[in-house]
Amino acid sequence: MSFTPGPNTIMAMVSGQTRGFARSLRLNLGMAVGMGVIGIAAGLFADWLQRAPTFITVMKVIGSAYLVYLAYHVMISRPDDNSASTASFTTGLLLQFTNIKCYLYFITGLGAFSLTGALSAIPLRWTLMVALGALGTLTWTLGGQLINRFYHRHFHGINLIVGALLIFSAIDLWR
Repeated sequence: MSFTPGPNTIMAMVSGQTRGFARSLRLNLGMAVGMGVIGIAAGLFADWLQRAPTFITVMKVIGSAYLVYLAYHVMISRPDDNSASTASFTTGLLLQFTNIKCYLYFITGLGAFSLTGALSAIPLRWTLMVALGALGTLTWTLGGQLINRFYHRHFHGINLIVGALLIFSAIDLWR
């Protein structure tokens, strides 16, 4: 889930396209801190959340709807539709609090899996999950910077592919 399209990876890619990798680091740091905070909350309430099937279903409905909404806007967007104010630490942090995919990532990773050995410790799994999540957004930021020129020439096709991946992510929440 750390590398699949979602609200944070798409925003990271767009930031990399419009601002470059270095100027997008504040946004990525905000996303990482936001993931950490959500991860702590999910770790504290993981057992309860796993026993609350209604809550999980509501989260899936909201998450699926948000991903389809995001897919639609990605598909119709143009390269010059981006606001310069979206690269801040606060934007990255607040994005995670509305990112249903992030909640499901931690609920699943911290509460649903029973692992043995060192990985049975929730603090270690939390650290690994935050690190993988941050690596995912950094990868998408770098990818956004690398494809900037190509994206401006072929944005219609790229937006359709990314939008389709977001729709696939929404469907995949139900597996």
